[in-house]
Amino acid sequence: MLPLNIHGYTRAIVFERQGEVLRSKGWTYCGFVRDLGSQAHTAQVLDLANGQLQIRCEDGGPLDTDGLETAVAGVRHEEATGVTVGGNESFETLQLYLATRQKGFCRLTLDPSKDTGLAQITRGNPAAAVVAEGALAYLTHVPVTDSDDPDQRRHEFVVHAFGDQGPTLAQQFAQAVRDWDRTVRDRGYPELFVHPATATATASTDGLADEAVLTKRSSRLVFTWDDKAAPRPGSAPTGQPTGQDLLVAIPPAGTGGPACA
Repeated sequence: MLPLNIHGYTRAIVFERQGEVLRSKGWTYCGFVRDLGSQAHTAQVLDLANGQLQIRCEDGGPLDTDGLETAVAGVRHEEATGVTVGGNESFETLQLYLATRQKGFCRLTLDPSKDTGLAQITRGNPAAAVVAEGALAYLTHVPVTDSDDPDQRRHEFVVHAFGDQGPTLAQQFAQAVRDWDRTVRDRGYPELFVHPATATATASTDGLADEAVLTKRSSRLVFTWDDKAAPRPGSAPTGQPTGQDLLVAIPPAGTGGPACA
């Protein structure tokens, strides 16, 4: 079992060795202390709107961030996905699906001490985001069903975007969420093949989109989202992100904080 940081998302993965290649056999949602000192990972970080927002790219960079400061000062576009999640329903595979399938992926955080309502991001939970052609899009949520029973609560995923190309980017990002809902949600994690960084292309890397291959310092990670993925458990084990987590730090309307409309 090895801990892996994938675009800022942490998972412990059981691998089986097949020659020089490692093949995943099981995934666990978890957190861990990252390497420090000479082995520390360096991420691309960009502050926007006087530090109110921060973009963080852990892997696959550097991102082209030209024009983003101007973009976030403009109109915010919205695109509903039509995809909902229940209070105790896991969406942990959505995180990795977007991170490994979307070019220009990053994560967006909000500084609550500087919050002016520019973005709707749950405090303490970075939002999945993408940047392209001077535009920024990120994934958020709105409540569609409220209840004292977490099993009865539902939130819908919604994409917000900034920039001239924001509407197009929002549509693309929203479609990725719909694709996850249609093809991945009930199947679980992908197969992951870990190749040495110096390895030549193989059958498991040929023909795959660039977004499915993630290059690390000493390895190449190849994610295969297909019908071979193991079925997703019916309920989320303790510690996994669920719809209940979407309710964290979302004050009710009228309290002065950023409420979900």
